[in-house]
Amino acid sequence: MPQKSCAPETLSLLARCDGVLPLIIADNSGEQKGGEFRHVATKIGTHVIWTNNYSMKNQQLAESCIWELKKEVGREMVRTRCPRRLWDDCLELRAYIRSHVAHNVFSLDHECPETVVSRQTVDILQFCEHCWYDWVMFWDDPVAFSGDKLVLRRYLGPALDVGPAMAAKILK
Repeated sequence: MPQKSCAPETLSLLARCDGVLPLIIADNSGEQKGGEFRHVATKIGTHVIWTNNYSMKNQQLAESCIWELKKEVGREMVRTRCPRRLWDDCLELRAYIRSHVAHNVFSLDHECPETVVSRQTVDILQFCEHCWYDWVMFWDDPVAFSGDKLVLRRYLGPALDVGPAMAAKILK
């Protein structure tokens, strides 16, 4: 049975959080050329252009950033000894952190990528309190009374698409 692509959901989430992009320049991956991704892009009003492999100079920069991101995820997974099936949550958190931190890239002009895209100062508060796969204690019930017990679980990062600004993904 073929595996369902997550690219259409990611594109929908991007449109909800940051607004609709007028243009997406994508490579020739089957996931992005597939009918569902193209359908979602047309539905939200985004034009998609596909490139040939390694035809654009910024493509090389993106590939090197993805390589660095994968190395960070690998180091984080080994450091915390978390289960391998959580790699996608770790990748999401590390990518989110990378987008909120300034890098030595000339075109960013000493700004973090998220600030350049949104033109607003970014808030890094959700990254300061807990690290990947840290133990966290919380009340599991929405209404907790003084006699209720705290629950000990693992932190997987901020929840971007649900809840208030400080909502988090917790591994139960």
